[in-house]
Amino acid sequence: MRNPAPSLSLPDGSIQPIGYVVLQFGIRDNRPVQAYEPWVNQIPVTYHHSVLGEASGAHTIETDSSCLGLVKHYRSLVPLAMKVRKPIFDLKAADGAIGAHYEAVQHCADAFGRLADKISDRLGLLPRSAELSFAP
Repeated sequence: MRNPAPSLSLPDGSIQPIGYVVLQFGIRDNRPVQAYEPWVNQIPVTYHHSVLGEASGAHTIETDSSCLGLVKHYRSLVPLAMKVRKPIFDLKAADGAIGAHYEAVQHCADAFGRLADKISDRLGLLPRSAELSFAP
């Protein structure tokens, strides 16, 4: 496909995968709930075989270094975030994030923060904490 806007910089096609994220499953004690485990643990094997072209070993998401993170479904926060047009992890009490919702917002912020740090690390970028120290 040709570039529809010559001033738009497009990737050269040499994209290298840095890992995968497991999304929208139930989490208990930072692990997928038992009903999801057989499905979730197929992801590493499929990723290594189909994306990286490797003969995969007996990986699980807990032991696979390609797993960038686990982000559960914050289903009760989605409507709040949509209503106020904010990211889930930026919701405040004024937006309706009170009680258990506020705690879920904090968990969400932590999960996305860990994910951003891991992606930054894989790309050789400064971690969020280092970037924040340069703020005026």
